Amino acid sequence: MGLLDRFRSKPGTQAVVQENQPEVPAAASPADEVEEVAPAPPSTEVDPNRPHLGEWLDLPVAEVSNHPDAIERIYAGTLDGMSIRGVFSEEEVATGVRRARTHADEFNDYGKQIFFGTAIVGADDDRADYYAAAPIINDRVDELFDVDFVGRIGQVLSAVGAGRPASVPSEEGRGDYVPITIRFLPPDGGVMHAHTANEFCNAWGSYEHLREIARMWNSLSYFVVGQKPDTGGELVLYDLMWDDTPEDVRSLPMSEERDALLERFGRTPIDLEVGDMILFTGGRIWHRVEPVFGTQERVTIGGFAALSQDEEQVYFWS
Repeated sequence: MGLLDRFRSKPGTQAVVQENQPEVPAAASPADEVEEVAPAPPSTEVDPNRPHLGEWLDLPVAEVSNHPDAIERIYAGTLDGMSIRGVFSEEEVATGVRRARTHADEFNDYGKQIFFGTAIVGADDDRADYYAAAPIINDRVDELFDVDFVGRIGQVLSAVGAGRPASVPSEEGRGDYVPITIRFLPPDGGVMHAHTANEFCNAWGSYEHLREIARMWNSLSYFVVGQKPDTGGELVLYDLMWDDTPEDVRSLPMSEERDALLERFGRTPIDLEVGDMILFTGGRIWHRVEPVFGTQERVTIGGFAALSQDEEQVYFWS
């Protein structure tokens, strides 16, 4: 099964509730019993004028230390995310992208998306394929950049994570995770259809180990812009959260049909430059990448992040 086949939601699949979910009320005693009312059918509508998106930070990398509670606020829902400017220079990321292209024979080509590297989102449930590829990809990543790319991502995550150490997780007896994937969206309509991480990372077997060690419900997404396309390729955040998602949207896989249903909600495009980094609650907020056109690919370098279950560290992986 291919990565994108796994990345598409399974119709009717509900994410496993892991944490921060409403408590189930205690059963009523006989004296409290009232006449039963038939439950309402699943909603297919949410008021498109209802505000969902909240605060968003836009700041230079030199100021990230002024926001040590950012990750905690993202989990709490009081901050949706942040645009962090100038985490890398244009040349630093261009070097990595240029060298990655020399390994084009190793790319995973899914038509509208091309990946350098492997990702847990596309792994088999036992993760054997992921751990077989991870050492090779990790060696390649170390060779791509003239700077410590992974280390700098960790520094930023630590700064906005109240100084917690940030690290790429490992599974005992299996191996290390991959810290980044480089994603190329080709300029002939390359696209990433609308989704949230909650719909797959809390349900699929490949995430079993991560669910054991990390707070995966409402987890974070991050990426650095490696190359901007001529036209399109914007990350769009919808004014819709996972918990408020109408059934007609949840029931569909990642597709143009689902994208069309989401058009009834407000949209906020996020504009980033090469070398900028984004960190946001990709688990909770519906988001997509607009189709890419022109002569240049859209290139991003990134993955996902979450607090550990004991909240003592920040994990990041792809």
